[in-house]
Amino acid sequence: MVEELMQRYWDMAMESGPDLEGFLQRVVQGEFGEVSRADITAFLREVEAITVANIETKAGEGGAFASMRDQVIQETRLQINELINKYGQA
Repeated sequence: MVEELMQRYWDMAMESGPDLEGFLQRVVQGEFGEVSRADITAFLREVEAITVANIETKAGEGGAFASMRDQVIQETRLQINELINKYGQA
């Protein structure tokens, strides 16, 4: 289920821009079938891992990204944790 959610999210993000919470609202409304809170949590952890990896890559390029690395990673993790508390299984 996580792989299916990832594909649907990336497809949506490519069409209309990233809106993780908007996507999750659609998920919990049943638009993509029945999805457990555990699956939502696993999906969000995967999004977090990919996002942090992208931040690390950009930070490795230097410049302003490097100086913002820790702050952006912390903000990302906070956002994911908030979404897990709201939609997933904390």
